Amino acid sequence: MLLCIGFCLNSCGNQATEDIDPDIAAIKGLAQRIIPQKEKAFVFELLPAGDKDYFRIESRGRKIAIGGNNANSMAVGLNHYLKYYCLVEVGWFKSDGFKMPARLPKVEKPIQVEARVDKRFFFNYCTFGYTMPWWEWEEWEHIIDWMALNGINLPLAITGQESIWYQIWTEMGLSDEEVRSYFTGPAHLPWHRMQNIDRWGGPLPKSWLDGQLELQKKITDRERQFNMKPVLPAFSGHVPRELKRIRPEATITQLELWGGFPEENACTFLDPMSELFAEIQKKFVEKESEIYGTDHIYGIDIFNEMMPPSWEPEYLGRVSRQVYESLEKADPQATWLQMGWLFYNDRQYWLKDKVQAYLTSFPKDRQLMLDYYCERQEVWQRTENFFGVP
Repeated sequence: MLLCIGFCLNSCGNQATEDIDPDIAAIKGLAQRIIPQKEKAFVFELLPAGDKDYFRIESRGRKIAIGGNNANSMAVGLNHYLKYYCLVEVGWFKSDGFKMPARLPKVEKPIQVEARVDKRFFFNYCTFGYTMPWWEWEEWEHIIDWMALNGINLPLAITGQESIWYQIWTEMGLSDEEVRSYFTGPAHLPWHRMQNIDRWGGPLPKSWLDGQLELQKKITDRERQFNMKPVLPAFSGHVPRELKRIRPEATITQLELWGGFPEENACTFLDPMSELFAEIQKKFVEKESEIYGTDHIYGIDIFNEMMPPSWEPEYLGRVSRQVYESLEKADPQATWLQMGWLFYNDRQYWLKDKVQAYLTSFPKDRQLMLDYYCERQEVWQRTENFFGVP
């Protein structure tokens, strides 16, 4: 473990999808969706695996041949051709328009480009509230195509987690109304997920929970078709305050108020040293994996824009160690991906000794995957640089 920062169901003519390699089926489906008027002018080829992801582009008569070691690489190759030969920019939104040239430009000399990095992360938690809370499959299908075109292979995938939590909390004895009222409304769920607020704009309708569960199944399935590893959520210690009624022995404390919200919206935190913490982690990860599958990478963010119960390095190290150990017990192959925003946002508190204690509290071969992409290096603004551009 590190600490660091069905096919696409489109047929090709009358050929059955089961006769097509899944990577080829995926890239053909993408081309049909993005450039339906020109899709037949492209030939896609699955090339042998190399040390790095790569794509190759060349002209073959009137067709453009695009090869790659997987569907993701071929998608990047297609985007490269559209951007640098056709001068076409495919936008984030399905409604973004562009016009293809009447005649496809010729590739005078074959080119081959390798990926600069192997892990190419995208999204942060807030995006799911600022941009995407009301998206349906049509919008998600397009953004996943966009991610593939830009080489993303490690997308944050946190849609539908409330559907899992609803099952966990009700199975543990909370009522339907208690659980749905614990959640915020859809637009504020990112801050609920990051332990900032509870109940604001709730309760969530059961129909929303059911719909989001089915949507997440489609999202993770399509992302995996493009060789992506969805980063799923796991348990960070955030619990409904009513859990204390059922498990009175558990150490559950109220966190500080956040963002000017009143005390009734404050979050409650289960101490990771509690036996209940590992129990809930195991329940959640197993149920989530059963429903959505898993690629063994989990996003857990603790104390985001919040003051921890203690700033003592020993306490911070104990928390991160216990969280990781609970995750490893739930999934022995687990990798914990932690955003770096909290260290920057509250940098006057997260001094070197505290960051070091938090990030190095478990064995060196089990270090956290710490993501600084979105907040410090702004790689997300230059996604074409995931692959070297000649």
